[in-house]
Amino acid sequence: MIKYGELHQALSRYTKSDIHEDIPVDYYRRVIKAWFRANNKGLSWDVQQAAAILIYLTFNEDNLHPSQLNTDGLKALDWAEIFLQQLETDIYKNEDVLDALKSA
Repeated sequence: MIKYGELHQALSRYTKSDIHEDIPVDYYRRVIKAWFRANNKGLSWDVQQAAAILIYLTFNEDNLHPSQLNTDGLKALDWAEIFLQQLETDIYKNEDVLDALKSA
């Protein structure tokens, strides 16, 4: 199972500085919960994919600005958007994963 520290470390690959304080803990929890559900369904998310999804959630809910991301972070943001749209195309198969990503 992915851990908070692993996700934070993976996140640092995509940012210009430490943005740990800019991301509420709830976002980490949501991504970890979704990661667990996705992997139980055989989707095989890795920690970098989970970090990209964390960036996407944080960005979309106005807790992260594009200027805080490096080039890889901007690519990860784009990837996560496409990936989550693909998950939504099979909503019945992935409903519990997507529910985990929604705010509590």
